[in-house]
Amino acid sequence: MAMDPITLSRGGVINGDSGTWAKDNALFLKVFSGEVLTAFKRICVFGDMIQKRSISSGRSAQFPVTGRFTADWQSPGSFVSGQGDMAQNEVIIKIDQYLTAAADIYDLDEAKAAYDIRSIYSTELGEALARAWDKRIARLLAIGARTSTGDLTADLPAGLSPDDPYRTGTVVDINKAAPTADDLVAAVFAAAEALDSKDISKENRCVVCTPESFYTLIQSSRAVNFDFNQQGSNGSYSEGQIAKLAGFSIYSSNNIAQGNVTAGSGEAGYVFNGSDVVSTVNMTNTKMLAFQRNGIGAVTLKDIQMSQTGNDYEVMYNSTKLKAQYAAGFGVLRPECCVEISNSQ
Repeated sequence: MAMDPITLSRGGVINGDSGTWAKDNALFLKVFSGEVLTAFKRICVFGDMIQKRSISSGRSAQFPVTGRFTADWQSPGSFVSGQGDMAQNEVIIKIDQYLTAAADIYDLDEAKAAYDIRSIYSTELGEALARAWDKRIARLLAIGARTSTGDLTADLPAGLSPDDPYRTGTVVDINKAAPTADDLVAAVFAAAEALDSKDISKENRCVVCTPESFYTLIQSSRAVNFDFNQQGSNGSYSEGQIAKLAGFSIYSSNNIAQGNVTAGSGEAGYVFNGSDVVSTVNMTNTKMLAFQRNGIGAVTLKDIQMSQTGNDYEVMYNSTKLKAQYAAGFGVLRPECCVEISNSQ
């Protein structure tokens, strides 16, 4: 006896429109999107440590920079006069070309494979974008730390001569052939002192280390020893963890030690004090980057986009193209929030 046909619930069909492979699998593209986003967020260390802004149109974004007013005593009966112009400038972050990661999967290879190739490839695409993002932010932090000429030098109110150095970065040189764990701890405290001296908020401060520096820090008795951290556990030798040091949250990244880097051709850069700057920098000696989140800005015109080709492309090339990309710009907003810890020896 023949069984009556059943009505299937097709999870990949849009509004009941089925009948072809493309239609039957249309919604399954969301898996690729989710894997890219998940991989990007998991791998991207600097993602939530900086200022981010999204724009819907335009080629750049402006960030106004303002100085300070002063307060003074008023004599009885005297006229209260304004202080005139305040030191003002701007930072302009320009949108780069698309940063793209793509892969073409040969359909015969996919058919022969005993595992899900697309899942692996889409994860790798997300991680590629995350590494590029982190490397760019790390280079800008180093550039910000090395910025020695401030952009608030005109119309400073009387009594604010230190305001110019407040818009410059800081470089801490360990300058030891074989630095110990306590030497690195001392360098992190020097970074905290530099930020404090420039009135930088204690909120959202981070230190990102090379793996070598990170695990050296953990071996300092002052960093994780209970006697130096009475408020509770600050890390673990057994787990290889350290939570806080000198008010900084501590992280590790393979994207700090980049060597001598030349900015890519698609990089538009940013404008600081009227000069165009791109992320060309030598980070050969960089060990750690200490910063507060207002130091670096990212402007996204096109956030992470994921796409996958359809039947026409498969007919022509017997393959499927997976592509992930974003269009964004990056720049140093406040160099005084950036500290590079390096070792010149």
